[in-house]
Amino acid sequence: MKGLKRMGLAAIAGFAAASLFTKKLYDKKRQKELDEFFLPDQDEPVVIHIESQEDLKEDIDSLTSPVLFIFEMESKEKAILFQDLLSEKGLSSTIDASTFEVEVMYNDELTEENKTILYEDLSKLIQKTEAKYKGYHLK
Repeated sequence: MKGLKRMGLAAIAGFAAASLFTKKLYDKKRQKELDEFFLPDQDEPVVIHIESQEDLKEDIDSLTSPVLFIFEMESKEKAILFQDLLSEKGLSSTIDASTFEVEVMYNDELTEENKTILYEDLSKLIQKTEAKYKGYHLK
């Protein structure tokens, strides 16, 4: 009887060890997948295709200063957030309360370097606030 008990305990211990080993392998595999998802290979550029951003890039490349860029927002809150983020970048803007359009004034010289910086800043803000680029007006 004692031998049977010991064999049973050994079988349970073996099953527990196998289960623990399998769980560790699964967790390790899952962690690797999550790491790849959240921290992709740094050698590969992350490219996000947004149609209105391509229009924005083309417009910035063809402009002379000063210019008013127009963005449409979903709500007043997002328009205010967009305006706050613009002011952090040193850009002045106004909000049309009835249409939630934000007009962004750009007065600096539009050198190639400034165009690149402007495009990158506006693109990041578009992604953060889900703004839609509508066009521009020359001042």
